[in-house]
Amino acid sequence: MTRQLATCVFLIVTVGSGWLALGGDNRPGVVYQVDFGPAATCAKGFLPVESKSSDDRFFWKGRKLGMRDRGDDDLLNRDFVQGERAELTIGLDNGRYEVEITFGDRDYSHGPFKILTQGQAIAEKLTTAKGKFVTKVFPAEVTDERLRIEIVPLAEGANFAVTSMIVRGPCQRGPHRAIPPGPSKKIPTLAEIDAAARPDTAKALKLFCDWLVAHQMESGSLNPNSAEWYRSAYPARALLAGYDIFGEKKYLDAVTRLLDKLVSEQLPNGSWSSGFSNKPVAHRTKKEIDRAQNGTTNTADVGSISTCLAVAYPYVDDVRKKAYRDALRRFSDQYAARWQLPSGGFTNGRWSGKDMTVPYSVATGTQGMSFCALHAITGEPKYLKIAERAAAFLLDNWQPDGRPIHHHHAEARTQVLRVTNFGDICYYHEAILWVWHWTADEALKTRIRQVYAWHIKGEQGLLTARAGGVWWPAADPWTNSKAAAMPLVFLEYNRSMAHDPEVAEAVRRATVFLCTPDFAARIGILCDPDMPWGLHSTTATGFAGLVLAELTKPGVVFLKSDKARP
Repeated sequence: MTRQLATCVFLIVTVGSGWLALGGDNRPGVVYQVDFGPAATCAKGFLPVESKSSDDRFFWKGRKLGMRDRGDDDLLNRDFVQGERAELTIGLDNGRYEVEITFGDRDYSHGPFKILTQGQAIAEKLTTAKGKFVTKVFPAEVTDERLRIEIVPLAEGANFAVTSMIVRGPCQRGPHRAIPPGPSKKIPTLAEIDAAARPDTAKALKLFCDWLVAHQMESGSLNPNSAEWYRSAYPARALLAGYDIFGEKKYLDAVTRLLDKLVSEQLPNGSWSSGFSNKPVAHRTKKEIDRAQNGTTNTADVGSISTCLAVAYPYVDDVRKKAYRDALRRFSDQYAARWQLPSGGFTNGRWSGKDMTVPYSVATGTQGMSFCALHAITGEPKYLKIAERAAAFLLDNWQPDGRPIHHHHAEARTQVLRVTNFGDICYYHEAILWVWHWTADEALKTRIRQVYAWHIKGEQGLLTARAGGVWWPAADPWTNSKAAAMPLVFLEYNRSMAHDPEVAEAVRRATVFLCTPDFAARIGILCDPDMPWGLHSTTATGFAGLVLAELTKPGVVFLKSDKARP
């Protein structure tokens, strides 16, 4: 993406309280010409700005933001950024500007919504009809090097589609960021870890839980940036552990708000859509239900949230106990179990309208956890057997150098993963650690010990992969968020598999990292979800919360502590 500023050749003359540009069209010079939507379909001479822009001069935040491309010859208007509520920030020199912005969609109408710039309304009750485009031109004054344009819906479900923008004004003296710099990506040194305050895992866990409750959406979702159920699962489990430890009812209430809606959205075939629709099945038409059942009800994503029904079971009232247990049993018996292959691996179920037929390692991990959790609240051996087979499949796909073998979700192919591929690997440990806590099969437990020794201490294992022997190198926000879960591997190995001084020291360093706000923010923990580095902050905080909960009260994460045990 180009980083050059537009060339400006004009003279600005102030007239009274206004200004006038002396040029061919008596207008200020063009600073930016922006085509909103996918970069691949950007109009010639325009800057592409996507809904998650990689150009730090432009920053979108809002609700249900996304992009569409209608695919005709009009490169400027065929694609757009859309959403329900949004704020676009643009980095600019201080000064006075003219903004020309175009809304519309070839295939659908949008609105009503209003537009504000720098907090002042410049358009009220704006609507765009199907195939019609509306352009608004308005002045704006920048005093803090940031221009802010807000788009606010005026009715429930109202949204917008914005196709392009031209900003005219003074020639820029240099580039400006639309947002302040994020946290450092540098992993702290061992000296910095040793100099940090003594970690208090209970205090840090409470901070995390309070933060998660404060960021819960009105809908009940625990992730402001996604409607995918699985992204709310780890914050929910952290809050349940926090409720066990602190007795704060608001933590439990936040989770039951979410899980009550989960139960209401269970489909007739026992499955769930991977996405949170905020509409009970009882209120949907047959067409809507059929579309959901034939769409994406994938086992990988749904296994994360279905587990929460079992984890919440010990803490809820009798009515919810029955509702949660019955919903999880229906999911497991009627839908999930049929996707386990003779090898023990699970396919990804129904994905984008197709039935998956090959084993998927992530689905095997989340389903192994879900079935083991169902065994924990029912005592039924058949569910544990399914979980044990899933864990055995994962263990059989591991190399002595520490790296696991990953099975792709849609193709019959495998690849050896680096141990820092946390986006996938963290889910393998979900099944393995739950089974470790609940199985009575000593041969399987011996196998877990062996594979964890490889994974931790192998030539390409977790200990070796750390930066400076402290934490793993910072990566993208999605990978960083999953890294927050990985100290559980060190913790459980040292606590109950093979006491090891080197691993115990790794636990200490990881604990300091997670309990020190400045360090934890470097992987997204407690970061503003509206910022690019906070895109997965609720997931990161949830995963880290599980580690701190297990450090504070052993067994609580796996329904093995006294209070958590059903």
